[in-house]
Amino acid sequence: MKRTWLLVALFLLLGAGAFYALRMKKTQTGSHVSWDMDFAVKNPQDITKIFIADRRGQTATLERQGDTWIYNGRYKARPTAVQTLLETVSKLNVLFIPTKSSEESTIRGLAAEGIKVEIYGKNGEKLKSYYVGGMTNDERGTYMIMDGAEQPYAVHVPSFIGQVRVRYMVGDDNWRDRTVFEEKPEDIQSVSIEYPQQKSESFRIEKTEGKGYDVKPLFSTTPPSKSPLRKGIVEAYLLQYEKLGAEGFETDYPLRDSVTALVPFAIVSVKKTGGQEKQVRFWPVSVQYRTVGGEPFVVRYFTDVNNGESFMMTQDHVFGPIFRGYHFFFSEPEKPRLRN
Repeated sequence: MKRTWLLVALFLLLGAGAFYALRMKKTQTGSHVSWDMDFAVKNPQDITKIFIADRRGQTATLERQGDTWIYNGRYKARPTAVQTLLETVSKLNVLFIPTKSSEESTIRGLAAEGIKVEIYGKNGEKLKSYYVGGMTNDERGTYMIMDGAEQPYAVHVPSFIGQVRVRYMVGDDNWRDRTVFEEKPEDIQSVSIEYPQQKSESFRIEKTEGKGYDVKPLFSTTPPSKSPLRKGIVEAYLLQYEKLGAEGFETDYPLRDSVTALVPFAIVSVKKTGGQEKQVRFWPVSVQYRTVGGEPFVVRYFTDVNNGESFMMTQDHVFGPIFRGYHFFFSEPEKPRLRN
């Protein structure tokens, strides 16, 4: 009898231990996890490269170069998108283990539609490699499986509700930086703006050897102003070029060729002291009317960078400050004093 009670006690103890172990595995959120559950790279500063590929053959490679991330070896990556991805890969945590009845369909979904992710550290060391699938039924997690593993998991980012898959983007327009101009005034050699339909207001600013600036008409048909330059006006104007970004890309806009064949509202050319040049053209696309007086005003522009390198949508409230005319830079001529 005593032996029977010992066997019963041992059975209960082992059962309780197994239950506890399984429960801990299903809810584990700490650092002591098995390799196939450990999706997070705890220190994103260790990451030097991220490779993403979907089943349609689209890929995205992000590489750290100093303080900047480069997308596909060619473009500066959008800082906010990179920061969101780095936060995601550093906070991934297992939410639960799929049930046995759903495990097979989960693996099939990952195989058919999963996004491959590879994360590298210094000296090309592969830190993580896994697949990202679709959302769980309750929309609280995303199915993921480590490369080489057999067990899929529902993964989430604590304090974030929704699928993390959308943060592993592919496609140029998702990752490319939307900055149009990002120039320090001291690095600008010249700026010219041509207004094809207002040639008399077209101008060119050129840095002179004495650390000053010349402002001249862009066309010889415009007589030079006889008024003095307004003090500090050129320096204040060039500050506008420090950070000017687009609302978004319009790469696949079906009438893009028709737009770029039209006469633009403005053509802005910036040349840096190192010799690099950028030309940007603007066409009004969105016009609204003032409630008082009913006068039209431009809200947005189609914008072409370097003759087809980028086609974007920009906003007038962002770029409006650079659309100045030639005479904006000069003081009004002094009026003669009246004599008694």
